[in-house]
Amino acid sequence: MKIFKRIKWSYVVLSVMFLLLGIFLVANPETSLIMICRILGAAMAVFGVMKIVLYFIREVEGVAIRFDFAVGLFCIILGALMLWRAPALTDVLSVMIGLLVLVDSVFKLQVAVDSRRMGAHSWWVTLVCTVVCLVLGVLLVFNPFNGKQVLTIMMGVSLIVDGVQNLCTVVYAAVFVKDVKAAVRDFVDDATAVETTGEVVGEDKPDDGPKAP
Repeated sequence: MKIFKRIKWSYVVLSVMFLLLGIFLVANPETSLIMICRILGAAMAVFGVMKIVLYFIREVEGVAIRFDFAVGLFCIILGALMLWRAPALTDVLSVMIGLLVLVDSVFKLQVAVDSRRMGAHSWWVTLVCTVVCLVLGVLLVFNPFNGKQVLTIMMGVSLIVDGVQNLCTVVYAAVFVKDVKAAVRDFVDDATAVETTGEVVGEDKPDDGPKAP
């Protein structure tokens, strides 16, 4: 559960960054692509530093299945590249954001499928949000828009939708984990009661028939 909590908060931080940047782009579509690239690069670098710091200050247990350090280092390198080479990356900025949204959406697609297989009732909400993000990602990659401002607005909308989708996924996962923990706790309590009393909880005792007067 500690691993889940770390993943949850990392997702929350990343989602908030996406939301803030998306809102900024929608509200300021005249922003230059160089500035957008540098803002996104700075956000990636900050997120990478946070991941590396968390890697070193948290407990060592389970370190083999954690990739905080690797992910953090990758984000720092990518962020530094976007800050340093922003003018040269403006032509492919929409493609980069589109690929980011597409990759994230592919993982969310598996979340939706897994939720369906586990019998979750709201799996279709994740599926709908994922399909929307996939469409937006494809549009950004192929860039059929005329004009920089329209492209900037679409990048902002894509980041907003992806950020909201991530937050919804975190909330849904937290509720699911809470339900699983409650079910396990109830099972353990019932098993303990059976072991202690020798009786199955909730099972009616057999009727021995009418007693003699």
